[in-house]
Amino acid sequence: MYNIYFRPSAKSDVQEIVNYYDLLNPQLSNKFLEELENTVKHIQGMPTSCQKRIRNIRVSLLKRFSYGVYFKIYDSNISVIAILHTSRNPKIWQKR
Repeated sequence: MYNIYFRPSAKSDVQEIVNYYDLLNPQLSNKFLEELENTVKHIQGMPTSCQKRIRNIRVSLLKRFSYGVYFKIYDSNISVIAILHTSRNPKIWQKR
């Protein structure tokens, strides 16, 4: 299994999403975090099964929320670059 690390920008993305869902319904933010955890476990176990985007950046989409986890594989490590809503420009991560 791969070691997974969240870049500061990805941690910030998670916090912004959780803050937004907390305003709507705190249970929603908990469900989002559960879904994110499941997605991260999938990425750790089978990262190459995820869709490759630009320059070896891969994405894994959450099942119940419209977000994608953008990441890159380095040897036995995975770096999570961003968690972006699917309606946003996916090239945003390139500035990170």
